[in-house]
Amino acid sequence: MPDILHTDVLIVGGGPSGTSAALGLLLHTPFKVTLIDHSGFDAARVGEHVDASLFDLLSYLKIDKDHFEEESFIEGYSNLAAWGNETITSRNSIHRAEGKSYQLNREKFDLMMVAQVAKRGGQIFPRTKCIKMDQSPNGHWKIQLRHQVKGDFQLHAKFLIDASGRQGHICRLLNLNAVKHDQLIGVGAFLQFKDRRVLPQEVLLETVEQGWWYCATLPDQRMTVTLFTDADLVKEQQLQKPENWSRLLSATKHMRRRTENAFSNEIPWVRNAFSQLTDSSLRTNFLAVGDAAAAFDPISSMGIGFAVSSACNAARAAGYFLEGDDSFVKSYAQSLKDIFANYKDLCKKYYHLEQRWPDAAFWQRRL
Repeated sequence: MPDILHTDVLIVGGGPSGTSAALGLLLHTPFKVTLIDHSGFDAARVGEHVDASLFDLLSYLKIDKDHFEEESFIEGYSNLAAWGNETITSRNSIHRAEGKSYQLNREKFDLMMVAQVAKRGGQIFPRTKCIKMDQSPNGHWKIQLRHQVKGDFQLHAKFLIDASGRQGHICRLLNLNAVKHDQLIGVGAFLQFKDRRVLPQEVLLETVEQGWWYCATLPDQRMTVTLFTDADLVKEQQLQKPENWSRLLSATKHMRRRTENAFSNEIPWVRNAFSQLTDSSLRTNFLAVGDAAAAFDPISSMGIGFAVSSACNAARAAGYFLEGDDSFVKSYAQSLKDIFANYKDLCKKYYHLEQRWPDAAFWQRRL
């Protein structure tokens, strides 16, 4: 490998937003694209609930649903919630009221998207971290990278895109601090069943005093079950411990029945789920996409859809920028602010539907 590599656009992060930005550039601009990710694209991913509008976004990237492996998308026949009272009713996303919904297999989805980037001519470096970066007076970047096996090397890029997720690794290196609007986290586990059974293709939500539970069916007789609550409550009540997490699950009305006789061989995982917004327009020749730009409460069902749509728009803006037109970069930054403001209003209204625990810390903060 040469000591110094050159590219037009470097994308940091190989998740849905990073790969979508790469594909948008490779398909609709003449520019060379390099993508790096700290993982080997083999990490376990939490499944996600998406709606059919995702396929319209993928069509812009010239990807058809049939390109994905079998069971990459499991159609959900119902989307249910005990929210506001103990009765289970049909529940829609706060942004979409109708249409088919799917449980997304993130591992298969992410690998397919990475494969498409490679197929379309993108240069990919897995197991590679960004160590430091310098920006020249003309806005171009000199970036020090470190590969787990091949060691350090340098890459020169004209434009930089942060697609590193909620942690916003590049934004933090550039001192572009995200503004957090809550401290929501998810404490969850993948559950299995000893006996063979037909699991309903359903997503179920149930509110409790500490927050709300999420349950969805996965392939291979598995479920993903997550408690969404605030970070300080997890720390105070030690909810990451299996016995405490299981105790709260057994105290639910509907989740308890859904997960009866299920087990997990691992301790619960803890993932950030907070809402935040980062203004990446403060640096030139740079944009953030997906969760690095704006992260949303999972109740909104905006994760993957926003990751792909923001990446497509950012790729378009970056392409025009490299051709000498920066107006699309400016409009992209404003659109993120508008989307986030609209999301906050809708999310507040949705949380206000639950009034049973007005004095509980979690709900008090949202009421």
